[in-house]
Amino acid sequence: MVKTKKKNPQSPLIASGYILFALLIIEVLLSTTIPFGRMLLDPRTLHYNVALFMVALTVGSLLPAFLGYVIGDHSVKSKTKISHHFNGMLFGLLAFWVMSIFAVIVSIPSEYFATSLTARVILVNLLPSIAVAIITSILAIAHARSRKAKHDILEYKPYSILLIGFIILLPVWSLINNIFTQSVSIYSFVPLIILVVLGLVSYATLRNSKLNISSKVRWSAVSISVAYVALFVLLQFVTELSYFIEERPSMEFMTIVNNTGYVVALIVWIFFWRAQVKSLSKK
Repeated sequence: MVKTKKKNPQSPLIASGYILFALLIIEVLLSTTIPFGRMLLDPRTLHYNVALFMVALTVGSLLPAFLGYVIGDHSVKSKTKISHHFNGMLFGLLAFWVMSIFAVIVSIPSEYFATSLTARVILVNLLPSIAVAIITSILAIAHARSRKAKHDILEYKPYSILLIGFIILLPVWSLINNIFTQSVSIYSFVPLIILVVLGLVSYATLRNSKLNISSKVRWSAVSISVAYVALFVLLQFVTELSYFIEERPSMEFMTIVNNTGYVVALIVWIFFWRAQVKSLSKK
């Protein structure tokens, strides 16, 4: 009888996380670092301002996820490296939601920085990283001191509450904002509908696993998070690649590009979640 190798349920998230972060780095290099670097070669530009913009935008795009990963890596008392990587990825997902919420909810009035656009850009790009550092550090310290310190952060109730809470907050806030601004339409409900559909599909696909209800809900939250991260990264990545085909794209061309980004993100999520469900079903 041939023994089949049991797949670690942590592996799909780790692999997907590293791939998406690598693509994010490439996208930031193509969209920000390289173009601003070229501007520095132009003697007519204000090199100090350009350099600050380049650093602020690059760091602001990459630092939240990196901070979340590093802090998450140190949040668990485990001797296995894969467990540290796994928890780093989970914190990276939480960092994504914190960053997204700050981008949508927190606004910095431009009148306070009327004389210094550079200062405003630096602050806007650093605030999400500061928020991520504070929230994840508090959570990591609390987990390390708890009885669950040797278990994955996904099994730690405060983490799952924060993750699920942030996931729900984003579309709900968007809907509330539309109601208060009297701009409600059928499209105002789309983000919430997508969230519910993703959650239900993710939960339903775990029916053959031996997980309890709370574990299925937590893993569904992970599934939703990966789907949104994939969309965030791949939509920008495909857009940047499209500029190599068409430097001055038309509206029709950009519509095709955006739709391509959505399809690619969906495919990536399907591959990830299929592998994840298989690994959890064997648990």
